[in-house]
Amino acid sequence: MKRKLGWFGLGFAGAELAAANLPPLVCVPAAAFLALLAFWNRRRDARTPLLGALCGLAWFALFTLIFVQPCRALAGQTVTCTAVVETDAEASYSDSHLRGTLRLTEINGKPARLRVQCPSFPGESAGERFEASFALSSLPDNRYRLSRNSRGVYLQAEYLGSYRGLAASKAPRFALFRLRQRWSAVLRRWLPKRLDGMEAAMLLADKSYLEDAVQQAFRAAGVSHLLAVSGLHLALLCGLLGFGRRWRFYKPLILLRGAAALFYLLLTGAPVSVLRAGLVLAVALAGDFFLQPVDLLTSTGFAAVLMGLQNAYAPCDIGFQLSFCAVLGVQAAAALTEAERRAAAQGKSAALRLVCRLAEPVQVAALASLATLPVLVAHGMSTSLVGIVCNVLVVWMLQPALQMGILLLIFSAVPFLLPLVNLTGLALSLWLKAMLGIVERCAALPFASVYLPQRYTLFVLAVLGALALYYDTAKGCGCIRLLR
Repeated sequence: MKRKLGWFGLGFAGAELAAANLPPLVCVPAAAFLALLAFWNRRRDARTPLLGALCGLAWFALFTLIFVQPCRALAGQTVTCTAVVETDAEASYSDSHLRGTLRLTEINGKPARLRVQCPSFPGESAGERFEASFALSSLPDNRYRLSRNSRGVYLQAEYLGSYRGLAASKAPRFALFRLRQRWSAVLRRWLPKRLDGMEAAMLLADKSYLEDAVQQAFRAAGVSHLLAVSGLHLALLCGLLGFGRRWRFYKPLILLRGAAALFYLLLTGAPVSVLRAGLVLAVALAGDFFLQPVDLLTSTGFAAVLMGLQNAYAPCDIGFQLSFCAVLGVQAAAALTEAERRAAAQGKSAALRLVCRLAEPVQVAALASLATLPVLVAHGMSTSLVGIVCNVLVVWMLQPALQMGILLLIFSAVPFLLPLVNLTGLALSLWLKAMLGIVERCAALPFASVYLPQRYTLFVLAVLGALALYYDTAKGCGCIRLLR
């Protein structure tokens, strides 16, 4: 197994995900079974992910004991806290109230670092600080619990009163949040309705003005990942600063790309998918700087370990799962394409090489969709039978949409470039309208959105995966072997 760090990281993250969903007592015999399996298994290829899984279980137990249990021990107490409103706050059902995440910096006069979920509290915007009384309790055991754990939220707080306003927080993340809001307002000013929220979601991760009909059309067509800022968006934007290794200022440009990626990651609020892509990009840029080859699967495994060490519940986030599964699908498609190119080169057939080149985007879309299918089914979400076709038709349109959005923001900042702002806004509007039209037509096709039975589908996928692994092991060929 050449990509040991990659498979170690995936085993590490998979074990943390399993430990978060299984009862605590089950993790002990599971760890013992993994240890015995790693010790007795004669295949070195299997030892690496088994060792990663064993380390993942051990770190999950240690993380829970050191960081999570002290937080959960506060459940049932009524406390006076100093709270900071986080950037995910949104309007609550009560007037002049918000709901979302609060960061508690003081509890009963003592310094603290605790994030809680609060369904209603007084406030107007992110970054506000106030002192109030709260009743702390455990998070309700519902489908949102693990997702909140992945963001470091382990308690729920009920606002009781005694509000006293304090000076607003000066943390950089709130300044970047306000900058994102201003830029989103600029896009909405120069773009027509429906398309403005679409561009703000794709470029700035601001879904506040994204219409439900647009979001539903993208979801039914199987391209909802275009509306959520992810590694694809980060790679396309940072790719604008790549000019090849022969360029004179190549190494300073690498530092510029790294700074741009870090700024974009912080600007969008560092969602899990962008954080994963940022870590992978950091490894890739370091490899380019020292003129060393970089492997996507190894970088992804490295990112999984770092994110799992920072928060053992990070793999419970659906964005984490979809992002990593999509990378596996893309990597499998790349391995399959490479094998096809070798076969075509041996045959020296121009027609065969052309077919392989045309089949490449279809294979990427198909394998990425197949890799993310278990995650969608496990979370009770619908899947799209037209997703492969729609991905091939519209994914290439994302980069021009992002580029024109950046130009629109740049031109709008210079007063004498107003004619260019109008021209860019018109071009971007036409481009987004064409993109939305394709998505809506794909979403209107039969069987665009299908809900599969959860347990039966997961069982079938597990059986097919086991058969594919057995066939690959028996024949000694295939994508799984190439991934190693």
